[in-house]
Amino acid sequence: MNSAVSVNKVSSIEPFSFQSFGVNVRIESNRKDIIDEAKTVVRKSLLNWIRPSKNLEIDQLFRLIFDRNGTYLMIQNGEEIASGDSRKNFFKFFDSMIRVAVAEYAVDRVFLHAGAVAWKGKAIVLPGNSYQGKTTLVAELVRNGAAYYSDDYAIFDREGFVHPFPRPLAMRSADATLAPNELTVESLGGISGDGPIPVGLVLLTAYRPDAIWKPKILSAGRGVLEMIPFTISMTHKPDFSLRVLNKIVGRAIIASSSRGTAEEFAKTLLDFVDKNVD
Repeated sequence: MNSAVSVNKVSSIEPFSFQSFGVNVRIESNRKDIIDEAKTVVRKSLLNWIRPSKNLEIDQLFRLIFDRNGTYLMIQNGEEIASGDSRKNFFKFFDSMIRVAVAEYAVDRVFLHAGAVAWKGKAIVLPGNSYQGKTTLVAELVRNGAAYYSDDYAIFDREGFVHPFPRPLAMRSADATLAPNELTVESLGGISGDGPIPVGLVLLTAYRPDAIWKPKILSAGRGVLEMIPFTISMTHKPDFSLRVLNKIVGRAIIASSSRGTAEEFAKTLLDFVDKNVD
């Protein structure tokens, strides 16, 4: 847990305080409608995995201000991190930042920027940054019978088991805007996972035109090194994060290869898992 954050109020508006994954968060504003919208965003962003918090030691403090010039300001732990006149964009950014804030300081959990599905009782975890086709591949695996766990953060407990975090899949449009289009797992004809499972495969991959699938099996040590850049809590909880990563690679296959289109690759990947994961 980080040091306590100052909790001096910006106004008399009742703040929104909650705990999620052991992280105490407080949201303040000079307008009630902003607090109300923040509550809606938080509940959707964290899948309502929150509970009221009266803890005076705040881990993350957000101040969401609407000033006299018509500008929205976002201040996190005393530092201004965003400003603008678009309410929609402001809360879109807040949606992302609230998940990051919880992921960085989560107690007894490690958040990995990754997609994840379940196949025959084992998780397939796909670490990756945005715009590398991660969500597209997750969606195609679900269409082919895998259970959906996440397209955003794979969440691991201290034993290295992955838990479902089934937010709507944020599919990006094919046009130049790359605007996200949210899809439910039901619209893909699939189902969500319903409990923690061990990891069978961690696949480091990205779409490349005309790529040839030639998986290279990595050592456990190399696997940990490759996963570190995607581990959200590494900066603030390095020891715990490394222990969990080592639990993951201790039982899973770690593979690396570029791939072709998700539509063509999904069946190939599931066949690879069938042949190589016990």
